[in-house]
This record gives sequence, C-alpha cells and structure tokens, in this order.
Amino acid sequence: MSPKNIATISIAIAIIGVAIAVAIFVAVPRQDGSNGTTMFAGGTNNNNSLTIISISGGSLAGGSKYLVSPNPFTGKGDYTIQDGSSDDNNPADGIIVVGGLREGKFTVTQTDASAGDARDKISKIVEISASNGSATATFSGSPAGTSNNESSAEIKGIVYTAKFECGTIRGDEGPLRPGHYDTDIGIFNKQEFPVKITWLAAANDGKSANTILKTIGPQSSTGIVCNDLRRAFGSEGFVEGFALIQVPLDPAILGTLSDSGTTVIGRTSPGEINLLDVQVFYTANALDELPHSVLVDKITFAIVNDTSGKVPQPLMMKTLDVSVPSNVSQISDPEQEVKQELAKKYSLTDQELAGLQIEIKGVDVGVGTMIDDHAVSLSRLVPQAIS
Repeated sequence: MSPKNIATISIAIAIIGVAIAVAIFVAVPRQDGSNGTTMFAGGTNNNNSLTIISISGGSLAGGSKYLVSPNPFTGKGDYTIQDGSSDDNNPADGIIVVGGLREGKFTVTQTDASAGDARDKISKIVEISASNGSATATFSGSPAGTSNNESSAEIKGIVYTAKFECGTIRGDEGPLRPGHYDTDIGIFNKQEFPVKITWLAAANDGKSANTILKTIGPQSSTGIVCNDLRRAFGSEGFVEGFALIQVPLDPAILGTLSDSGTTVIGRTSPGEINLLDVQVFYTANALDELPHSVLVDKITFAIVNDTSGKVPQPLMMKTLDVSVPSNVSQISDPEQEVKQELAKKYSLTDQELAGLQIEIKGVDVGVGTMIDDHAVSLSRLVPQAIS
C-alpha cells in the first residue's frame, strides 16, 4: 500500500474517532452541582456546540489556536480559543469542543497551528441551526517547509487583471483605429457570503489611480465602467491600461473561504480559488455618433437627354430612382440633387452637366438607418494567486 493511501486511511480513522468522541461529549452534559441544572461550556443551557478538529500528517495535532467570527456566544466581535484552554472541553488533543452557542453562520480561522506545523490558510464557514444543533470545522496542517494540499506558499489573495480602452481616437495615434471605445467590467459574487474587493487602474505609461474598496453582497454583482475609470484618473479624454481587481484572503480582512461546512463555488482546482465571476465586455464603433433613423427622399426620374455621351444609352428615357438624405424644414431641388448624383457616378464636368436634361416623375419620403460599424467582444478572467 502506498504512503499516500496509508495517510488517507489514517486521516479517515482519526475523523471517525473524533466523531465518536464528540457524540459522547454532546450526549452526556456536565452537571452544575449548585442547582442541578444541565450546564454546558459557555454557561448556558443551550445544546448547540462547535467542534474544531486539527489534523497533521494523518494524526490529531494539539495546540492550535483559532478565531471565530462573530463571537458564537454574543453574536458580536470575535472569539479566540486555543486547544487545551479552559474554554475547551478537550475530548482529546487536536479536538476543541465548545457548547452553549448561538444559532447562525460563523467563520473559523486557524491563527496558529501545532508546534512545527504550517497553519491551514483556508478559513471555514460553519452553520449552527435548530435542525443540526452542532457544526464541525476540520483543519489540515503540514510540517513547516513542506507542501500541504494547497501550496507551501502563503496565499495572501487573488487578483483579476482586465485590459480597458475608454474614449475616442480621432487621429492616427494608434495602434487602435479611429473610433469610440468602451469597456464594462462585470463582477459577480458567486458565494453565499459577502466578498470584499479592492480595485485600482494603471494607465499605459502613466500613473496609477487610487485604490478603491468595495463589498459585494452574496449572489450580487457590481461593475467598473469607463466613467469610473475616467474619474479615477481625473481625465475626460482617451484612457487605456489595466484594472487590477484584488480579493484579499487575510483572515483579518476576509475570513470567508471554506472547504468544510460551506463550499466555495468556483474552486476548480487545489491551486485556484475563483471566488468571483469577472467578465469584460468591450465595444468599438467607428462612427461619430450612434446609429439612428434618418429621413430620405426617394426621387423617381428619367434622363431625357445627355450631350456628353457618358450616360449609358440603355438608361435613356427609362424610369429610374435615387435616394438622398432629407432635411426637415429645408428647401431642396430634386432635379439638381439627381444631377449631382449622376455627375458623381459618371464623372460629368460642369459643362457636361449643363447639357443633361432630367424629368422628375415623383418624390417619396422614407426612413432609413445609418450603417452600424460596431464591434463587441466578451472575455472571462481567470484569477492569479498573490503570495
């Protein structure tokens, strides 16, 4: 049997043993001799309890210290407990059991591991309710200097990097072609708990904007658009660069990751913690204004005579039509408009144009739409770890 399988079996045996010990502890409350009332740790008659298990190298490991937020007794502030302390009912080294707790969701963070071990950097979210009455958080450490299930490096956070283009390019300053560019960075919190982010923008060959702190609620979204980026740089012109969206994982700032009790949605591999869904939507339009409806005159006409000989003979005396832009409250000459269109098409000089005879047969007003030279693209960002 391989060492890996032996370690796995050892861990399973340890957890089973812990479960039995905890079940015995919860089922047999201690008695307070002064009045005969059933009492539990924490000084209340509430059966709710929290069990914290610390495992290292396939065995229980004592001496760890933990931070529980919010305080499970008062619901406010934080609560610190250490394996073997007076608050711990201590069924065994490596097992912390506290009772008499409030109902709710709590974040448990290992602040110090057993002597010689690296702490488990992933906090756990547990829930105590009337239906379950108890919760368990398990932490796996490893000897300092060796790799554990995640990484030997301390992950301080994750970062999403988004390219942005905002504003109008009118000349040949490039490398983008002249046009209007817009960027919309959408951020969706997939988790069932709030996530704090910080974001800053860095302009190409320029300064970095001030860092902005934001909290995104559970299953909620926010966004960073060009107006936000322009305000960050104090600029109304074209801005180009990168936006850095960081999620700090320091327990003092965000103790909300968990692989026990509550699953972190989006955690696709041991080395990747994808808390958020970050997508970047780009648009570009080469027109000076957005597409809109315009009035057009459809002029029906016939060519009576052409002294230049440039107009093809089959078109003579044939009913033709041409559409030209129409302006409200402006007087126009349909005959001159048709002649100008024919002059451009057949390269007629002013003298040749004077010898062109046109018969107008009718004018209709219609609605047309400007051609939309518009491009869009969408990309989903993958986070990188910050050590």
